[in-house]
Amino acid sequence: METDQQNLPAHHQGTANLENSPQGGNHRQATPADNEVGLILGKKGSGKTTLARWIAAHTKRAVILDTLGRDYGGGCVVRSPDSLRAYWERVKGFADFCVIVRPPDDRTIDAFFRLVRESTDLVAFVEEADRYCSSWKMQKDLEWSLNYGRQFGQSVIGCARRPAAIHPTWRANADFIIAHNTQEPNDLAWLNEFGFDPEVVRDLAPFRWEMVGQTNLRLPR
Repeated sequence: METDQQNLPAHHQGTANLENSPQGGNHRQATPADNEVGLILGKKGSGKTTLARWIAAHTKRAVILDTLGRDYGGGCVVRSPDSLRAYWERVKGFADFCVIVRPPDDRTIDAFFRLVRESTDLVAFVEEADRYCSSWKMQKDLEWSLNYGRQFGQSVIGCARRPAAIHPTWRANADFIIAHNTQEPNDLAWLNEFGFDPEVVRDLAPFRWEMVGQTNLRLPR
């Protein structure tokens, strides 16, 4: 069976533990020269958000949609469209910043994706990505950034529990997909189409992951 992404190369493996990771400062990596689209997948407690936090903590010009309002720290927290726009105007010319959006409503969520679409040279992290897309529809500004953000240096990294619930546009544009432990047969079948070994994924210990594809973002070793 053909997959949406035909160019994802060989496997990589790794472990992430954010508790022992340095934060900010000289440890942060510049945004990729070209944009990157990625997915970090796994069931609850598998370590996907821990890995995303690690990557975000080591990436410059990061904007984070902290969907549940409790998963990310180490940046300026905003909670409304007006405060997001005001802070963005202050920092958008800087080489390094981290903006964390904790949305109380859909207006703030839409403001986040609109800001990403209208901006250049940033890395957007989207927690609970399947909240904003399904297998058949997607938030419109998010869809635009996934399809055309390469022209503007927009990188988009999503975290989700259910691989099979992710919209084909995200999958088709993915430069890399990282899988943590999952047990659901439909999700394992989805991962198998992209080159993962379902038995390996099913047996992964917490915080262990497999990756297909390539990324210039910094990953834990």
